[in-house]
Amino acid sequence: MLESLGLNREEQGLYEELVSRPPVCAAELADRSTALAKLVELDLVTLVSTDPPKYVVLPPDTALDVLARRRERELADARRKMVELTVRFHGSTTRREPADLVEVLHGDQEIAQTMSRLLLGARHEVCGWDAPPYRDDPNQVNQLEIDQLKRGVSFRVIYDRRGSVDRPGRLAALIQGIADGEQARVGDVPMKLIVTDAPMAFVPFDVHATHHETALLVHDPVMVEGLAALFELYWRKAVPLATYDPQPPATDRPTTAERDLLALLMSGFTDNEMAVHLGWSERTVRKHIDGMRHRLGADTRFEAGYQAVLRGWLGHRG
Repeated sequence: MLESLGLNREEQGLYEELVSRPPVCAAELADRSTALAKLVELDLVTLVSTDPPKYVVLPPDTALDVLARRRERELADARRKMVELTVRFHGSTTRREPADLVEVLHGDQEIAQTMSRLLLGARHEVCGWDAPPYRDDPNQVNQLEIDQLKRGVSFRVIYDRRGSVDRPGRLAALIQGIADGEQARVGDVPMKLIVTDAPMAFVPFDVHATHHETALLVHDPVMVEGLAALFELYWRKAVPLATYDPQPPATDRPTTAERDLLALLMSGFTDNEMAVHLGWSERTVRKHIDGMRHRLGADTRFEAGYQAVLRGWLGHRG
C-alpha cells in the first residue's frame, strides 16, 4: 500500500511493526539496519538520545501526509518536465509532418488527461473561451487552475454569455474564480478554446457537438499564434465581468439581490437573460432595477451602475 510513497515491502513491514510498538532499542533492530535507515531518511522514524538510544515512530498522520505531499510535488514536477520535453519534441525542425503538428484526441479520458497536461505546461499565461459542452460540473472549482495561479501563471477567460454565464449558480463560481486571481470577461464565443504559451492549443473537433468525443491538440507554433491572435480580438470586444465588493461600508451595503443583479447588468445582460439566470420574471427584474436606481439616486441604469462603482459596490477586474 505504501509503495507509492517510496517504501518497499520490507520497509513497509518494519514501519507497520514499529507503529504498534513502544520505542525500540537500536540494538534490537541491528539485523534490519537497511530498512531502518530508509525509514529514518523518509522522516518516518527518528533516533532519540536516551540511554540506551531508541527509535521512535513519528505520528503517522503527520509523517505520511508530509511524505505524500512531497511525492505529489515530485509528480507535478515530473509532469511539467514531460510537457517541456513534449514541446521540444513537437517543436523540432526535423519533425514537420502534419501528423506531428496536430494531435487528435479520442474519448473523455484522453481529452481530460490532455487538458491537465496543457494547463500544467503553461509557463506564464493561459487564455481561453469557456463554452459548452462540459465534461464536468462547470460550477465546480478547477483546482488545477488555482494551483497554477498560485505559481504565478495568469488566466484570461472569456465566458460565453448564453452558453456559460447564464447557467444557474454560475455567477457565484465565476466571482470566486476572479477572487482567486482569474481575469474574466463575458462575450459571445463560437466554441471552447484553450491557448497556452507552451505554445499549445486545444480546440474541439466538432464545435456543434453536444458532447466532445474528439478534439485537437495543436502543437504548430504558427497555428497556435493564429488562435492566440483570434482570442485577443474577442478579448477586446468582451465585457469585463462585474463583481461586487463583499465588504462595502456597513451603512451602505447592497442587498444580495442588488449585488447579483448589478453583476449581470454591468456585464451586458438583457432583462430576459437576467430573469432566466436569477429565476425571476422580467417584471421582477425591472422592479428591482427601479428600486436600486431610486436608492442610488440615479435616473438611468447607466447612472445607477456609475453610482454603484463610486460607492464600492462593484469592482471591475480583467
